[in-house]
Amino acid sequence: MPHPVRRALGAVAALAVLPATLTACGSDALERCVPAAAESATPGELVGRYEGAHEADGVRLTLSPGGAMTAQKWPTGDYHRAELGKAFNGSGTWEIEPATSATHRALLRLHFTKPALFLQGDTLDKLTIGTDATRTDLYEDFDPDVCPDFRLRLQKS
Repeated sequence: MPHPVRRALGAVAALAVLPATLTACGSDALERCVPAAAESATPGELVGRYEGAHEADGVRLTLSPGGAMTAQKWPTGDYHRAELGKAFNGSGTWEIEPATSATHRALLRLHFTKPALFLQGDTLDKLTIGTDATRTDLYEDFDPDVCPDFRLRLQKS
């Protein structure tokens, strides 16, 4: 029978490894699938063309200087799905919502005006902004311990 101290040390070692295996987004020691959520961002950091991955495969979002935006193959919310299908091409404006005490992260807020005026929540209209030294990503962040399925990456020119 194993010594009780060895058994306890083995259990502690197993628990130390467990969070890294459960965290699909990676740990600080490994590259994360998306950059950590930013507490702030400037419009100049976000302007450009984004391409989607995973659930956002084929999605494109262009954020222009001055706050204009266009989206291709954007997911349609339940309210407009019968009219527009599962995805739509649209346009509108964008802005950065600063971090609050509740969110602790900056958010990209999209305001679609075409093909229809979408009310808040009628489609995916808030994305977490993640930045690091080499990447800028926009993603739907339900759980910071899990790699987001809907994510867009800024394309470098």
